[in-house]
Amino acid sequence: MWMRHLVEHRRREDEARRARGEPVAMLGVSPGFRDLRWPNPVYPGDTITYATEVIETRRSMSRLEWGIMTARNTGINQRGEPVLSFVSSALVERRQKQSS
Repeated sequence: MWMRHLVEHRRREDEARRARGEPVAMLGVSPGFRDLRWPNPVYPGDTITYATEVIETRRSMSRLEWGIMTARNTGINQRGEPVLSFVSSALVERRQKQSS
């Protein structure tokens, strides 16, 4: 269920960017994730706040029009306790250089 909420959130964010006239990057497949941790249990009725922080970007050597973005993802419950963390990677369409 949290994945559905994440997808819906990203869709709303993309729509807001388009409405402001900002470019929206196309996402590709994910090469996976690592360091998955569930440090505290999640109970029915808990409210989880989810955050993503980009920690690295680099050019893909095999697909020059794409880059690889690495992010730290965390979930915190309503008591401020961490309940989820992992590091994920995703292919992201690279931006075109702006001409001056």
